[in-house]
Amino acid sequence: MVIDENRLAALHNEAVTGNPEAARELGRLLCLLPDEPDGEAWPLPHWPGEPWLRAALTARPDDTSAAVLLAGVLAQQIELRYVLGDPDSAIARRQGEALHLYRAVLRTDPDHPTARAGLEVLRRPATALTSDDTYSYYRLDGTPPEGGTARLITPDPHELRWAARSLLGAADLALTVHTPADKPHTVQLPGGLLPADLPELPGPALPPGHPVRLTLDRAEVIAYYGYAAEPRSQRRSLSSR
Repeated sequence: MVIDENRLAALHNEAVTGNPEAARELGRLLCLLPDEPDGEAWPLPHWPGEPWLRAALTARPDDTSAAVLLAGVLAQQIELRYVLGDPDSAIARRQGEALHLYRAVLRTDPDHPTARAGLEVLRRPATALTSDDTYSYYRLDGTPPEGGTARLITPDPHELRWAARSLLGAADLALTVHTPADKPHTVQLPGGLLPADLPELPGPALPPGHPVRLTLDRAEVIAYYGYAAEPRSQRRSLSSR
């Protein structure tokens, strides 16, 4: 489905009236963007999709899709706050809430793949997902004008094109296609534009909120569905945790 500002506005209008499905979908889409339309100073005190995912869960505590999305957002914050040197207590609060969300989902659905993978990452980040090549997805990487790194992960070509605007102007822009059967294939995008025809993704699509293991600059890192940014100079490898 094509995404535009009209769709976001319609979802927002429904979400503010208490529609939990609209709140969850709005939260999911905002996970693909670095900031909200009005913009805020980075790093954000909370991430754009977070308040809407919380609203969806408040309305429907048994919404496992909203729960794993929110847990993934919190887990990404753990990594960011870790590299930024935040106090251990602040990191522990986010980790504790993410653990609680994953465990609640697993009590309802013991085989939920995203909750199982997310819990494994929080428990054993250095060894988690070492053999997980189940899903297909696109990954867009670049260096924003302010420095550091930015990354966008989604299995949906429409979402990729819509959210890629956040990386316009980024240097070293590259598109990587991950599929279960093959090694990741990377194409440099010197013009800063996505190709007219994106390669189709075979196999199951990466679920929203699901973590993946990547090798970047000779370091193993855990990444998640959606947008993420971090200062390159302060990146630490998983083995240091």
